[in-house]
Amino acid sequence: MIQGFFQQAADLPHKPIPLAIHLIVEDALRASWNQLRKNPPAGFLISTAQEDVVTHELLKILHGDIFDGDAVPGFNREYFESPKREAKLENFDETKRDLMPDLLIGMVGRPRARIPWQDYLFIECKPVDKKHTAGQTYCDAGLIRFVRGDYAWAMTSALMVGYANKDYCILPKLDEALKNRVPEIPTVAYPLPCRHSNAAGFSEATHSSEHSRTFTYVQTSVAAPKIVVRHLWLKRD
Repeated sequence: MIQGFFQQAADLPHKPIPLAIHLIVEDALRASWNQLRKNPPAGFLISTAQEDVVTHELLKILHGDIFDGDAVPGFNREYFESPKREAKLENFDETKRDLMPDLLIGMVGRPRARIPWQDYLFIECKPVDKKHTAGQTYCDAGLIRFVRGDYAWAMTSALMVGYANKDYCILPKLDEALKNRVPEIPTVAYPLPCRHSNAAGFSEATHSSEHSRTFTYVQTSVAAPKIVVRHLWLKRD
């Protein structure tokens, strides 16, 4: 009697996240970063603080000051859910069940997803400096998680944020790191600047790269499609 009454959930992967959503979130992160640089909390040094501390302080501003305010048009409750940090989620085959992506941004009005708790804009943050290189830290401990099915495995795009020290730029640092990581991180398109994104004094323009993924959906026995990863590098000095 009730067959067909409920709309069937979309299959995997979930519906793409529109570019406009990415751009709003990136502008919100830039605005939060700029505020953190200008008005740091007592005892906080943005140039030397540990990754988790930086992300914690960034989220406090993103959630407490920027979200649902006037600083970034569109970054409000009409279009987004409140930002989350380090929520525990499983990987693509549930062999890992306590994975904690740095930030999750939920979107209001999305089509019904097959796996709704995996339907987010996933954001992973990493420092980029002499001790934390674009290769060993940013790629091997960050970007690869989107390739092997730890994070955003139900999605077709994601965001990496780099806390970059002076002289560390996406080009050539990330480009070189990716070219040295074949086949661990299969790259279909190397980083290029997004023409809709603008650099600021405290950040580069967002770049995007595209990667093949190395897993198959257990729900459908279909290979996961490529993922576009956007890269926002914020300047620490």
